[in-house]
Amino acid sequence: MTIENDLLAQKSKAKPNKNPKKVGLALSGGGALGYAHMGFLQAMREAKFDVDVISGTSMGSIIGVMYAAGYSPIEILEFVDKENMNKVSNVIKLNSSFSRGFFNHQKLSSVLDKAIPHNDFSKLNKKFYCCVVNFNEATYKFVGKGTLLKEYIAASASIPIVYEPIEIEGVQYIDGGLMQNLPVEPLVKEKCDLIIGVDVVAVANKENVKGIMNIISRSIAISIRGNSSYSTKQCDYVITPNLEKYTLLDFDKAQELFDIGYDAGKEFFNKAKLKKR
Repeated sequence: MTIENDLLAQKSKAKPNKNPKKVGLALSGGGALGYAHMGFLQAMREAKFDVDVISGTSMGSIIGVMYAAGYSPIEILEFVDKENMNKVSNVIKLNSSFSRGFFNHQKLSSVLDKAIPHNDFSKLNKKFYCCVVNFNEATYKFVGKGTLLKEYIAASASIPIVYEPIEIEGVQYIDGGLMQNLPVEPLVKEKCDLIIGVDVVAVANKENVKGIMNIISRSIAISIRGNSSYSTKQCDYVITPNLEKYTLLDFDKAQELFDIGYDAGKEFFNKAKLKKR
């Protein structure tokens, strides 16, 4: 795990505020790797530190919205277990037709309906944004208001080819990680005094990649890893848990991923020495 107190970011920003009034947290996409976000949030909770604004992409948006809705990290992990989201066969449901994508989001929609009784961004306990890509126009946007919360969360996690696009008000949307995997822009616009990014996507060297799903997973990881470099420069801190031996499809390793995210969070908060506000 590495903690980057980004030097490039500090050329354009003041030294990170150790006792900030407004804190933003960006949670990256990364499929199953995003389960590490739960562990980081648990470490943050134990450090008695909290954030005011959360921005998430893909799995980061799913974990982020549940935290913003008032769930504790342990409760989110328990929910993952209860809903069998630690089994890839339950998370990924095959489509009857492959014309729009191999899989659909029936499971995610069901989980969101059970977890969040409303569909309104404004009813969350914390300010929350998710990132989606407009598939028709090849542009991205951040959504943080309105009454289509669950639709945009599902769209934010719609990995192209793997999942079918989500149509919202006549527009097709796909995974925000395609263009903005570490969604920092809303936190900058919210004028956060401190911005923390958690980037769970790592691309380790591999001599040989076999199997269609592994090929797709690695291709996606390479693609989304490349668009995070600019976002990291806008963060005061970037935490990258050591997840190189895991893939975007390791949903059955939820507890392991949680633990790695937790260890990364503990190390970060011990070193950063951020004060309780």
